[in-house]
Amino acid sequence: MDMAQTGTTRRLWINSIPHEMLAYIFKWSSCDSSSASDSHTPAIPEILSQVCFLWRELAHSTPALWTELTLNAASTRDSNGKEMLTQWLSRSRRVDIVLRVRKGTDVMETICAHSHLWRRCVISLPWFTLMNFFAMGPLRTPLLEELVVEIQSDSLAGAYPSHLLVNAGRTVLEDCNHLESVRLAILPSFPLESLHSFFPWHNLTEVTFQRPGVHPALIKHVFTHCKSLVRLKIWTAYWRILDFSMHYADDYCLEHLESFELEADVRPLVHMLRSIRLPALKSLSLTGVANDDEEKYPVHPPLSKALMDLQEHSQFDLTTLKLSGLLDFSKSNSLLPDDVLRFVATTPGVTNLVLKCRLGGCVWPF
Repeated sequence: MDMAQTGTTRRLWINSIPHEMLAYIFKWSSCDSSSASDSHTPAIPEILSQVCFLWRELAHSTPALWTELTLNAASTRDSNGKEMLTQWLSRSRRVDIVLRVRKGTDVMETICAHSHLWRRCVISLPWFTLMNFFAMGPLRTPLLEELVVEIQSDSLAGAYPSHLLVNAGRTVLEDCNHLESVRLAILPSFPLESLHSFFPWHNLTEVTFQRPGVHPALIKHVFTHCKSLVRLKIWTAYWRILDFSMHYADDYCLEHLESFELEADVRPLVHMLRSIRLPALKSLSLTGVANDDEEKYPVHPPLSKALMDLQEHSQFDLTTLKLSGLLDFSKSNSLLPDDVLRFVATTPGVTNLVLKCRLGGCVWPF
């Protein structure tokens, strides 16, 4: 049997596999693959499409192969890249997108044109491009379940205007009734009006604010509008610079919240703890952010009183308590061991207690 006949026999054999099984093999081989616009190497689904006519038809008609898309583009002005991206999205019924772009908006516009396919969307952009993302107008997102918006390190961020472009439409995610998880990491000077109507906050069950943080007013917005939250994680700062404060109010109650992680310097820690009510809380994690100026601006009431206020308002039954960087014997704004013992005595259900004190600028297990 010559080589040509052997190759034909092999092709006939593999073509005899049921299409459902072959599609499953395609999906398994592509599970760690995604498309990248800055790479000349085609992704596995694209390679499979080039083997033969049958495989091309099968790959293009199998949406599961085209559901993960990662773009790490240095530039987004490649017309071939835009065409490939459009083809990729057209073959998917829903897609997980990770978009990291250092400049340009062409790819972002193409992705937004297919927003009806988004299931999980991660947007990581420099400041000016991010502002363009928030000026896309209404976007239909009926499949969206998770959204991550981050700002990349940008030395010129402070020079850009903190407002949307003239005559630009404000981005609103429409029909996103399945959105449950949001993670935001944008500058505190970001225009709040761009976020208040961005998506339906009341549907969220998980929210994360991470560095470089968000405007403190958005934290108020979360406590008053996200009444379905189960998990909340906040990194925040700039409260004294922005002259911002919080006081106890009935609206700041999250009845379903079970896990709360808060990382901040002492001022926002005190303001939030004394102002909120979390009756269903099971896990509380507080981390102090070192601030050399905090001793110059004493906070009232002290942190120990704010912590007891939280328990008095909430009457929760904690099982996990983590305190890091808040036990410092040299600073008046910190907690003392007696403060911790007094608080734990009011929550006898705690079975997991983690204490880390700050010594010499470092955090040590207690």
